[in-house]
Amino acid sequence: MKQEKFQYKNTEKFTPEVIDEVLEVQKTYGLTAENILRKASKKSSSLYGFFDWDDSSAGEKWRLGQARQLINEIKIVVDDKELYAFESINVSVKDAEEPTNKKSKFGIREYKPIVEIMNNEDYRLQLIHRALAEANYWKERHAELLELNPIFASIDTEKKKWQLNKR
Repeated sequence: MKQEKFQYKNTEKFTPEVIDEVLEVQKTYGLTAENILRKASKKSSSLYGFFDWDDSSAGEKWRLGQARQLINEIKIVVDDKELYAFESINVSVKDAEEPTNKKSKFGIREYKPIVEIMNNEDYRLQLIHRALAEANYWKERHAELLELNPIFASIDTEKKKWQLNKR
């Protein structure tokens, strides 16, 4: 991509101050997570609010992330094909096993076995729509790679097809 003039997109979250601090870290120290964290640790930094500085709360969030990673890495073998064993989906309140699970505006977010998901039309449709959203994100993330246009076109075709099936 040969573009000499560009600008960073400002949003409510990524203000010019935030972007400028990130660029300052890049120029001064090199852009790494460690260097961003070091810069953000100062309360005067516009990056400060992006992080949880309460060690108890941050530790709990870290362990929840580790638990999700553990769940997400378990695989099953079906017909000599490896598949991830669980997917996180929204389930209706009546289907939920635990009343303490995290609620979303659609119901309760819970991991279900992939075999159960594939045999439940609503769950399967959720998974298809999420996969298409992830594919579309990937397409937008790599739009500058014109060599991938045939893949991008396939993503658009499938997205249009499945939008008709959205509930």
